[in-house]
Amino acid sequence: STQSTWGEIPRGMADQSRRAAKKSGRVQLPTHTAPVRYSITLEPCLQSFTYTGHEEVEVEVRQGGVTELVLHSKEISVSDVKFCSGETELEAISVSYNLKLTTLTLGFESALPEGAGVLSFNFVGINNNQMCGFYRSVAHSVTGEKKTMLSTQFESLDARRAFPCWDEPALKAVFSITLIVPVGLHAFSNMPESACEYLDHQKLGKKRISFMDTPRMSTYLVAFCVGEFDFVQQSTKHGVLVRVYTAPGHARLGRFSLQIACDTLDFYNDFFDVKYPLPKLDMVAVAEFAAGAMENWGLVTYREVDLLVDPQTASPQQRQRVCTVVTHELAHQWFGNLVTMAWWDDLWLNEGFAAWSQTFAADALFPEWNMWEQFVLGDQAAALRLDSLRTSHPIQVPIHHAEEVEQIFDAISYCKGACVVRMLQALMGVDAFRQGLRNYMRKHQYSNTETYDLWAAWEETSGLPISNIMATWTEQMGFPLVTVTDQQILAGPDGAAMKLTLHQRWFIADGSLPGPGEDKLWTINLVVNVEGAQAPTTFSFSSATAEFTVPLPKGPHSWVKLNAGQIAPLRVSYPEKMLLELRRGIHAADPALSPSDRLGIILDSFALVKAGLQDPAFCVKTLEAFAGERNATVWSGLSGVLLAFDRILQEEPAVYGHFVSMARGLVLPALQSVGWEAAPNTVDTHVNKLLRGTVVALAATFCRNDAQVVEQARRRFDAVVAAPTDSTACPSEYKVPVFQIALANGGEAELEQLFALYAQCKTDADRRHVLMSVGAVDSDRLRLKVLEWAISGAIKLQDFFYPIGAVSAWSTQGSNATWQFFQQRYHDLRTMLRTAPSGLFEAVIGSCCSRFSTAAMADQIGAFLKARLGKTSERMISQMLETIRGNAVLLAHCKNSSIWNLPFWAPS
Repeated sequence: STQSTWGEIPRGMADQSRRAAKKSGRVQLPTHTAPVRYSITLEPCLQSFTYTGHEEVEVEVRQGGVTELVLHSKEISVSDVKFCSGETELEAISVSYNLKLTTLTLGFESALPEGAGVLSFNFVGINNNQMCGFYRSVAHSVTGEKKTMLSTQFESLDARRAFPCWDEPALKAVFSITLIVPVGLHAFSNMPESACEYLDHQKLGKKRISFMDTPRMSTYLVAFCVGEFDFVQQSTKHGVLVRVYTAPGHARLGRFSLQIACDTLDFYNDFFDVKYPLPKLDMVAVAEFAAGAMENWGLVTYREVDLLVDPQTASPQQRQRVCTVVTHELAHQWFGNLVTMAWWDDLWLNEGFAAWSQTFAADALFPEWNMWEQFVLGDQAAALRLDSLRTSHPIQVPIHHAEEVEQIFDAISYCKGACVVRMLQALMGVDAFRQGLRNYMRKHQYSNTETYDLWAAWEETSGLPISNIMATWTEQMGFPLVTVTDQQILAGPDGAAMKLTLHQRWFIADGSLPGPGEDKLWTINLVVNVEGAQAPTTFSFSSATAEFTVPLPKGPHSWVKLNAGQIAPLRVSYPEKMLLELRRGIHAADPALSPSDRLGIILDSFALVKAGLQDPAFCVKTLEAFAGERNATVWSGLSGVLLAFDRILQEEPAVYGHFVSMARGLVLPALQSVGWEAAPNTVDTHVNKLLRGTVVALAATFCRNDAQVVEQARRRFDAVVAAPTDSTACPSEYKVPVFQIALANGGEAELEQLFALYAQCKTDADRRHVLMSVGAVDSDRLRLKVLEWAISGAIKLQDFFYPIGAVSAWSTQGSNATWQFFQQRYHDLRTMLRTAPSGLFEAVIGSCCSRFSTAAMADQIGAFLKARLGKTSERMISQMLETIRGNAVLLAHCKNSSIWNLPFWAPS
C-alpha cells in the first residue's frame, strides 16, 4: 500500500535560474572557437621515453576579430604553428604557455577568418612514469621478462599532457589517430585499424598504423596503447568483437573478464535499446594504473588485478571485483561516452549511474551472488559514512576550476549517486525507469547533458515531479535521520495497528545539531515492513514531521522495520521498545528480517552510537543478538562494527579484554560452522567462500592467539611458502588473514618468507595478498623494515601504499609508527608521486594518517599537512580530520557508557 504526499510537491523541470547558477564563476576556454575534427600522428621512442607528434585540427571560428587561439597543453613543446582557411595561411607570431591554467595561447598577426579552418603544428612530449597522460610502465611476461608498454590515462584533465587540445567534456570532436611504432609492437586505439604501412623502405624498422575516425567524443575518452600483447577474443550476440589484451603469456587470465564483457554488452544493448555504437571493444591490462579502470570509448584500460583472473586460484572477492569493474566501465560506454556531462559539476551523471549499473548488471549475470545485499554494505554504507560529515559535498557540486573535479571522485559522486538512482528506480517502477533512460539516450546521443535533462526524461515517463523530489537529494549535501518520536498501539475491528510519528533532520556523524540557517528537509519515500504483513507499505513525506499508521497482523508486539530493504540512503532511530522487537527478527534461528534489513539495523545502530544518539551498551547487546548469523553480507557488516569498536576500546585494556572475549564468542562458532574448507560432498558456493573469508579475517584480529586457529593458519602458511602456486591448502579468499596470523605469531623469519614470496608471485592479485598482510608485525624494528621496503622500489608505484596502510591498520603501535615514518620521509614520498594523479598521494595520506582517535592528533596531522600542501587535496584532508575527531567523540561516548565498567561484561 502507499500513503503519499506527492501532490504537495510541484511538478516540472528545474527552472533556468538553477541551470544558470551552476555556470556562474566557471573558468573555461574562450567560446569563439571550437574543434570539429582532430588528426593526430604520434611517434614514440621507447628508449628516450619521448615522442614527436603532428596535429591538424579542423576548427570552427564562431566570430570575427579572433587573433588568438587558446587551448590546453601540459608538459608539451609546440612548434611550426599555422592556421589555414581557404586561400588564407597564417603563421603564429607568438606561442605562450600558462603553467597554472595549463593552456597554450597561439597569437596571429591578423584575425582568423570566420567559419571553418585548420590549425596545424608539431609537438614533442614525454612518456612519464606517473600514470597520467601518455605514460610508460613495465609489464612482466609469463617468464618474468620485463616489457615496456605505453598507455594513456586522460580523465579528468590529462589529454592535454598527450596532445594540445580543447580539453573540456562539452567540446566534443572526431578523432583520427595514427601511431608510428616499431614493427614488433602492437598498437591500438579507440577504433579499429584503417591501414597499416610498413616503413622498411625508410630503414626505420617501423610501421604506421592509422585508425578509423571515432564518433564525436570528449577528449578525456581518447586512448591508445603500444607494446607487446597477447589477447583472447569473442563476439557478442549483437556482433561486437571483444578482445582482452594482456602481457605476453597471460592471455588465459583474460577469459573470465572476456565472457563478462560479452554478456554485459548484450545486457546493456537490450536494456538501453540503443546499440553499442562502435565495431569493437578492447580491454587492456595495464602494468601500472592509478585508478581501477578507465572507460575510454572502445578501448577500456584496467589495472591487471581488476581485469585478469586465474580460474584455478582466484578468490570470490576478486571474481566479484573484476565482474563489477567490467560492468561499471561498460555502462560508461553509454552513460558518459555516448551521452556525456556538459561540465564536471555533473560528474555523478557518469559515475553514479555506472556505480548503480555495475550492481544491476552483475546481479543479472550472477543472481546467486546476492549483489543488492552487498550494495547496502558497499556503496550505501560508503555514501552514508562520507555524507554524514560536515566536510561532505552535494552530488551536484559546483566546479569553478576544472582541477577541482579531482577532489570529487569519491563516495558521493559514485556511491551516493548510485543510491539515489536505486531509490528512483524503486519509486518510479522498472518500466518507467527503463523507458525514461531509453528516451534520454536517444535524444542526447553524441552530445552533452546536465542532471536536469535526465530528470525531464523520467518526469515524462513516470508522471512524478522527479526534478523537485531529487533536488533535495542531489543539490544539498547530507541525508536525513528519521526518528520515531512517538508510537501508539491502536485497537480496531480489523485488529491492531501502530500509529507512528516521525521527525526528519540532517544527520551529522558526530551528533552535532544543524546551526542557524542549516535546517534541511528531504522528500522521503519510506518503505515500511511489518512482521506478518503480506507486502510492505510505502509512505512519502517532505515535511519535518509526519504521521502514518500500519496494521499489525501479528498483534501489538510485532516488529516494524522502517526503510525496508535499505532503499533510501538515510538513518533510522527507533525507541527502545521497537528496537527490542526488531532484535527478535535478528535473533531467530531463521531470521524473519531480510539480510538487508538486518544489516541496516546494526549499521544504523553503530552510526547512532558515534553520534551519541544511542548507548554503546545497546549496540553491543545488538551485536550479541547476531549469534548464529550465517549470511555472508551480514557478517561483513558485523565485521566493520566489531573492528571499529576494537580500535576504540584498546584505550582501556581491561575493557578491551572483555570485548575481545565477546567478539571471539561470535567469531569462533561462525568459523566452526563455515569451516576452513567445505564439508565433504557439499557445493562450496560463492557466498559461502565470501563468508569464510570474512570470518577467518575476523579470527586474525580476535582469535589470533587461539591454539586451533594458529595451528590451522600456520599449516596453510607453510604450505604456501613451500608451493606458492598451489592454492589447495590456502584458498585465496583467506590468504591475507592466514599470513597475518602466522606473522603475528612469528617474527622476522616469517616476514622474510613473505618478502621472498612477493618476489615469486606471478600476478598482481597474489602480490596484493602479501602487501596487505605484512603489517601484522609486533615490533618497531620490523614495522620500520616493512615501511622502508614499501618505498624501496620493489613494489609498483600504484601499490606501494598498501603495506604502509597494513602496518597502520594492524595496531595502535602500527598507526603511531606509520605517522612517524610519514613525517620523517615526507619528502621522499612526495617525490615518488611528484606529478602523479592527486588520488595516489591522497591514498598515501590516508594510509599513514587516518587511524587515530583523538582531537590532538587531528590537530597535529592537520597542521603538518597544511604547512606542506596548502589547499592541495584540501577536501580529502578535511574529511579525514573530521573523521578522526569523530572517533574521539565515539571514544568519549564509550567512556561515559556502562561498557567502560567491568560489571557490564559479566555473564548474565
